[in-house]
Amino acid sequence: MYILGVETSCDETSCAILKNFNVLSSITISSLKEHKKYGGIVPEIASRYHIKNIDKVLDIAIKEARIRLCDIGLIAVTYTPGLIGALAVGVSFAKALAFSLNRPFIGVNHLYAHLFAPFLNLKSRIDFPFLGVVVSGGHTKIYYVKDFDCIETVGQTLDDACGEVFDKVAREFGIGYPGGPIIDRLFNKNYKSSFQFKCGKKNFNLSFSGLKTAVIYKKLELEKKHLLDKKTKIKLISSFQETVVCTLVNTIKEAASRYGVLKIVCGGGVFANSYLRKSLRIKNKMVLLSPIEYATDNAATVAGLGFYLYNNKGIRSYYNLEPKAE
Repeated sequence: MYILGVETSCDETSCAILKNFNVLSSITISSLKEHKKYGGIVPEIASRYHIKNIDKVLDIAIKEARIRLCDIGLIAVTYTPGLIGALAVGVSFAKALAFSLNRPFIGVNHLYAHLFAPFLNLKSRIDFPFLGVVVSGGHTKIYYVKDFDCIETVGQTLDDACGEVFDKVAREFGIGYPGGPIIDRLFNKNYKSSFQFKCGKKNFNLSFSGLKTAVIYKKLELEKKHLLDKKTKIKLISSFQETVVCTLVNTIKEAASRYGVLKIVCGGGVFANSYLRKSLRIKNKMVLLSPIEYATDNAATVAGLGFYLYNNKGIRSYYNLEPKAE
C-alpha cells in the first residue's frame, strides 16, 4: 500500500510517500527563515506558509515517488500537538484529499510519530515494550510504550521544553536561531566542566527553566565584571550543553531501569545534537536513535505510524476529526 503522510504542526510543511514502511519520498519546506528575525516561531506566519506550500510539497513528493495521486491507499496526517492554525491547514488538506480520492485517513500524534522514526525502512518486526523519549523544541517526554496504541507518559518537562531552552540561551548570547545546532557546533568538551549548573528533577520529570536562568545570570555577572570574552562565552555554552545532556542521559537510564526495558527509542529534533547522540551509549540497553534526516518534524514518520495503526490495529479517523494544540 502507498501511504501519504502530511505534517504541518509547526514551521515545516511536509509530505511523504511510503510503500508500507519504506520511504519513497519525503519533502519538507520550512518557513524557518521567516521566523529568525523574531527569535522564535510566529504562528500566523507558519500558517500562511503552510497554505502557500502544501500543494507544492505534495506535487514534488508524488513525482519523486514516481506514483500517481490515485495510487495512494491511505492518508496519515498530524492532528496534535502543535500550533492550532498550522495543524488546521494539514488536517483540512488531508480530509479534502481523502474525500476526493475516496480513501481512508488517520490522524496521528506527531510526538508518537517521532518514536517511529527508527523503524522506517526496517524489515524486522517491532518488539515491545520499550522506553520512548521525545525531545524537541516544544516537548520533552518520556513514555513507556507497550504498543503504539498503548503509550503511558512517565516523565516530561515541568516548564520549558529542552529545545526551547537551547533557543533562549542562544538568543541571550546573540548567536542566532534556532539555538540547538549553533550551541552544538560551539560546544567544546574541554570546557564542559568550566561552570557548574544543574537541572531541576523530580522522579522522571525535568525542569529546564532554572538552568536557563542560572546561565543567563552568570553571563550578566561576568559582563558586569568585564570578564565575558569569547573564550568564556564558549565555556558557559559548553557547560550549559553538558548539563542538559547529562541530565537527559541520566534520567533516561533511570527510567529504563525502573521500567525494566531493554530497548530505548529516541526521536525529536534535539536528538540531532551530536554530543547527545554520542552520550547515549547505555550498558545492556539497545538505544535506537532517529536517523538525522527524520529527527525534526517530517511527514515520513507520520505516514509510517499511520500505516502501522491502520494496518496492525484497524484504526482510522473520520471527518469530524479536529486538530488539537495539545
